[in-house]
Amino acid sequence: MKEITSVLYIASRGDKGAGGENYLLTLFRNIDLQKIIPIVVLPSDGSLRSPLEALGIEVIVVEADYSWLQPDIAWYRVMAGMQDRVKALVSIISEKQIDLVHTNSNLRFEGALAARLAGIPHLYLAHIEFQPDMPIFQRLPLSLASYAQLMGELSDHVVAVSESVASTLSSHIPTQKLQVIHNGLELQTFDHALNQQSNNFRAELGIESSDILIAAVGRIAPDKGFDYLLDAARQVLGNTSGNIHFIVVGSEENQAHAAELKQKIIDYDISKHFHFLGFRDDVPDILATSDVFVLSSRKEGHPYVMLEAMASKCAIVACNCAGVEETIDEGETGFIVPIGDHDAIARQLRLLIDDAPLRTKLAGAARNKIVSSFTADKTANSLIEAYENLLAMPRQSSGSIATELFIQNCRELGYLGKKNVELENRIKRLENFADLAQNNPLWKALRALRKLFR
Repeated sequence: MKEITSVLYIASRGDKGAGGENYLLTLFRNIDLQKIIPIVVLPSDGSLRSPLEALGIEVIVVEADYSWLQPDIAWYRVMAGMQDRVKALVSIISEKQIDLVHTNSNLRFEGALAARLAGIPHLYLAHIEFQPDMPIFQRLPLSLASYAQLMGELSDHVVAVSESVASTLSSHIPTQKLQVIHNGLELQTFDHALNQQSNNFRAELGIESSDILIAAVGRIAPDKGFDYLLDAARQVLGNTSGNIHFIVVGSEENQAHAAELKQKIIDYDISKHFHFLGFRDDVPDILATSDVFVLSSRKEGHPYVMLEAMASKCAIVACNCAGVEETIDEGETGFIVPIGDHDAIARQLRLLIDDAPLRTKLAGAARNKIVSSFTADKTANSLIEAYENLLAMPRQSSGSIATELFIQNCRELGYLGKKNVELENRIKRLENFADLAQNNPLWKALRALRKLFR
């Protein structure tokens, strides 16, 4: 690798708070910015810009909406804009003399296509297992095997954040091209929170220092499984003596789902003991004063929030998502339960609530596991080594007729799709107008007069 390397990072969100965005911020704080020059492309101008620029990192916005792609017109807009987005990235690669493209999402394909056209290496970082129910794959249906093949075709190297995620891709990606690099944490952030631990947060919620505080952190979306946590909390609060409080910290990404969860709290009559706090910047401080952390997710890759809770000396109860068994030693650093088994979550929570020495033992062992195995410098060093290996390979030639034709077809599909939606909307308006005219009293009167004078 040359003395100074420019890397273009393609982010999936414009706002901070999710695991992929935390990954980037942690990475940039732990690499030598005198040797690696990161330039970050955001799909929207959101809250992630400020912390990136505070680190001296250039941010470029190339607008893209990969959210829920509803209604149909949203999907066609994404397709219609594919060619322009790829061309914008190719221009950035040329102007900024980019050496390598790192796509930090399983939803974005433009970075890989631009790298192919520019003739530079592309690294795809898989944060999570393939999710066929994610919006883009609902509209672009793929099997797991086809998705694995797609990632292999689009990338010169694929990094997975856990063995579990890697196993979903290994069917179509050669071993030498697929690597596992676990997520890692900056321990000083959590050390500071533990050392400065106070009762301010508990006082804010009216929670006593002697109360048991059970925390969960994550975007309020179905994949995070907070409905399972609510069902477990109902059991715990109905069958456990003592003052127990549950908190959920995270932005309401899916507002309809958030409303359902809040209604469930009311229906279960646990509002005094179950608190949704929304997005917060003080997660390390909250975890430092929590007793137990629950990971109730349906899907993960190598969950950052679980690592953060372990670093904060929380006792852990985690659903067996990707990456959990690679991090938690059952009965030693936490408890692992089957995904969706709210009875098992409740059972392990009751055990930890009733046994303070066990909580302390598990929490201490969890912290030691993070210190020994999952630190940010290890993650950053491994990723830089992957960059070096990629850049040491012979450079491919620029240009790709297949890529050019693909993005042109995307543009035409999007254009035709938008026109079709517009035409359907016009026909509906005409039909509505005809219905209104048919039922309008004035028209009825005129038709009656015509019959009289025939």
